[in-house]
Amino acid sequence: MNKRTLQSIKTKKRIIEAAKELFVEKGYFNVTVDDVVERANSSKGGFYTHFKTKEELIINMVPMVDEAYTKFTQINKEYKSTLDKITSFINYIFEIMEKEIGLEFMSAIYSSQIKDLTTHRFLIESDRVYYHVFGRLIEEAQRNGEITSDLLTEDIINFLTTCIRGVIYDWCLKKGSFQLALYGNNLINIMLNQLKSK
Repeated sequence: MNKRTLQSIKTKKRIIEAAKELFVEKGYFNVTVDDVVERANSSKGGFYTHFKTKEELIINMVPMVDEAYTKFTQINKEYKSTLDKITSFINYIFEIMEKEIGLEFMSAIYSSQIKDLTTHRFLIESDRVYYHVFGRLIEEAQRNGEITSDLLTEDIINFLTTCIRGVIYDWCLKKGSFQLALYGNNLINIMLNQLKSK
C-alpha cells in the first residue's frame, strides 16, 4: 500500500471519528459538513472524496458500533449461565444506544434505513459482528439446554433482534420519553422466558 493510499485511509477514518463525536455532542441534525471538516482538520474536498452526503457517514460508522460488540466478548466477567450472558449482551446493546450513540443519532440511523426501498440495509447484514456474537451465545445456550432447541438458532436471533429493534424504534418515536435499557431489558426478559427449555 503506497503512502497516498495510506493517507487517504487515515483521512477517511479521521472524518468518521470527528463526525461520530459531533453527532453525539450536538445531535446529528445540528451538525453540518463544515463542522465535520473543521473537527477532522480536513477539507471539503477531502470529505467529498470519501462521502457523497452527510448521511453516507452513517453507513461507515457501522464498524464502530460492531467494535463495541466485540468489546463485550472481551469483558472479563463471570456469568451464572449463558442465558445470563445473553441478557447482559442485550443490556449492553441498549446501554450503547442510549448513552453512547444517543437518541437523535439513533433516530437518524433508523430513518436512513427505511427512507426508500433502494436504501442499502446495513443493519440487517448477516456478516455483522452483532450476528456472530449473538449466534454463538444462542448456540451455547441451546447446547446447555437453557434455550429450546425446537427453534433454529437463526430464528431465535431474528425473533430477539426484532424485539430489540422494536424497543429502540419505539424509544425514537417517543423521543426518549423512557429509559431504553430499563424498558428494553424488562421486555426482553419476558421474551427470553418464552424461549427457555421446558
